[in-house]
Amino acid sequence: MAMVIRPQDVADFLHAVIAADRDVYAQVIVHRLQNEDGKLKASANWREEHCLPVPAQMLRLGAEAVQTKGTEFSYALRSLSPINPANAPQTALEQTGLEAVAANSATNYYGEELLGGRRYFTAVYPDTANHAVCTECHSRPAGGSKRECKLGDVLGALVVRVPLEF
Repeated sequence: MAMVIRPQDVADFLHAVIAADRDVYAQVIVHRLQNEDGKLKASANWREEHCLPVPAQMLRLGAEAVQTKGTEFSYALRSLSPINPANAPQTALEQTGLEAVAANSATNYYGEELLGGRRYFTAVYPDTANHAVCTECHSRPAGGSKRECKLGDVLGALVVRVPLEF
């Protein structure tokens, strides 16, 4: 009997790998080099300041690199209150998914959407502050106002898209 892998399974597999890589980067690289060893800091202006990319930028760099390989899936960080305006919701499904995971961080949001004439299965996973480096960056003033961020807060979501047709 043939086993069928659902688009949700594919998205969940991809999310597990992406989230693990992001978690390891934040803890093993950024936290250790910045907070424990004091050798390098992480900054949104990492190129200009010759330091480490913050975890959100590292994720974006990986997502861009994946796209250069001609892959059919994509992923991105999104937020209802992004530090980087490029991380604001881009589609109605992203907006709805972000609102859903912000209201209930124990649940993922799944749906289908038509983008550029192609159908996609889209998964929205809550992105929470899991490390001190997350809360430090997200508690900095943005747009002139200081935000308070603590461990466990939902910062936004990781959006994974898998094509439903090739």
